[in-house]
Amino acid sequence: MKNRPSRIRLLQSLYHRFAVYFYLFLAVVLIIFGFSKHPAIREVRSYAGDFSSTVVSILYKPFRWIGEGADQLSDLLSIRQTNKKLREENRKLLYWINRAEQLKQENVRLKKELNFVEPEASQNITGYIVADNGGTFSRSVLVRAGRRKGVRRGFVAMYNDGVLGHIEAVGEHASQLLLLTDVSSRVPVVVGEQRLLGIVSGNNTGRLKLINLPEGAQVKEGDYISTSGHSGVYPAGLAIGSVCEIEGKDIWVRPFVRREDTSFVQLFDFKLDGLLDVSSCGENDE
Repeated sequence: MKNRPSRIRLLQSLYHRFAVYFYLFLAVVLIIFGFSKHPAIREVRSYAGDFSSTVVSILYKPFRWIGEGADQLSDLLSIRQTNKKLREENRKLLYWINRAEQLKQENVRLKKELNFVEPEASQNITGYIVADNGGTFSRSVLVRAGRRKGVRRGFVAMYNDGVLGHIEAVGEHASQLLLLTDVSSRVPVVVGEQRLLGIVSGNNTGRLKLINLPEGAQVKEGDYISTSGHSGVYPAGLAIGSVCEIEGKDIWVRPFVRREDTSFVQLFDFKLDGLLDVSSCGENDE
């Protein structure tokens, strides 16, 4: 029993004395194995690689399972949040669907009471906007559709059921489209549920100004604005925009369609004579 501690101390002293030499020898052997091209050594390296890869794959599996579990948990939490958001959006959509249906039925009833006749667009031409002719004092664009395609002065330009402007001048292959936001643009409109008559005026900015309202008219932000049909250029009921800001006596309107929203427009002929075609007038004068 007394000899056992002495043997342990002897082994420890031998380890401390020869450990450095042993590891140095092992490192040299491994370096030789690494650079040697002997078939036997290459085979040993391949076996060692297979063994180490197997061990690493076995040891890695628990970590991979933990990682996959964490990813699945994160996905479940994300799906839960997404479902909650979708349920809220679905609730809002159902509300607006019901509201739209009510407005549709009300619109049908009012049209029957007023004996309203829908304006028929006998012509619908799609034109590509090729250039912006506007500057500081005007807001107009050039549309690649002219007299040869049947376009004439007074055609209404629309996009996504909203009014962009009307054709002011027509050439053989292109036409000049005067935007609602042009400073010379004046469009008679109907405002809000009270159906107040007024005019939207362009000012070469991205907004329109609502003017010529009846005395004491009460207008609020969000009021829907559509054409009244009084100008003879735009038929009644076309979407213009909504009231976006009220600053004292100044009432500003955000158009539903802006020039920046599209590169093409649809040109409609509503068979109105508010604007006379200059070329046809010249022919008649002759």
